[in-house]
Amino acid sequence: MQCVRRASLREAYVEMVCTRGFSPTFSRDPRDAVNTFLAFAIPYSSVADREQQARGLNIAISRIRRIPPSSVDPTVKNYHWLDLVAGLFDAYDRDAENVVLSDGEGGVTEGPGFNIFAARGGALLTPDHGVLEGITRQSAFELCHELEIPVSAGALSAADLVGAEEVFITSTAGGIMPVTRIDQRPVGDGRPGPLTARLSALYWAKHEDPAWSTAVDYGP
Repeated sequence: MQCVRRASLREAYVEMVCTRGFSPTFSRDPRDAVNTFLAFAIPYSSVADREQQARGLNIAISRIRRIPPSSVDPTVKNYHWLDLVAGLFDAYDRDAENVVLSDGEGGVTEGPGFNIFAARGGALLTPDHGVLEGITRQSAFELCHELEIPVSAGALSAADLVGAEEVFITSTAGGIMPVTRIDQRPVGDGRPGPLTARLSALYWAKHEDPAWSTAVDYGP
């Protein structure tokens, strides 16, 4: 809150990071590291820009596999991004704007800083393994319950994602954002869908709800 107040930002992206830090003696023993806490506030930004949010993102399902949970626990925000960055380059080579990584077994996981949801038959499904259980992902679950939209976490195959009626991504950086092309094929009719629009509108409306927000005292 002080970061936002001191920066005089009315729309801010705030992040808090705790790292293991480093050893004052350059020891390779991680137990010698001195922990470091960082907090910053910057002008609010989004995974998708205004144009992309209006028309929907064009993403690719990468051939790059998300590092398996047995190697790096994805439920911890660990900033292990080498596979995500490699996936982005793969997507750019295929004329896509962003990427979702595979699990190596025919399923999809997550993208760089976002979770993904697919709608079919009026119900939503999001991957339940190999992903960070994001705050906005959880918000989407809560909004779905409020709107009485069926939603669950489970195995989401690449084929089901491509064949979905609607697809959207969720992130602190941007909220709930539509995806309208996957691997150069349109999702549904190729336009942001009504389910996505309802959830996105309610998500932003909740920012004015005291139950979902904390007011910043900017002082005199």
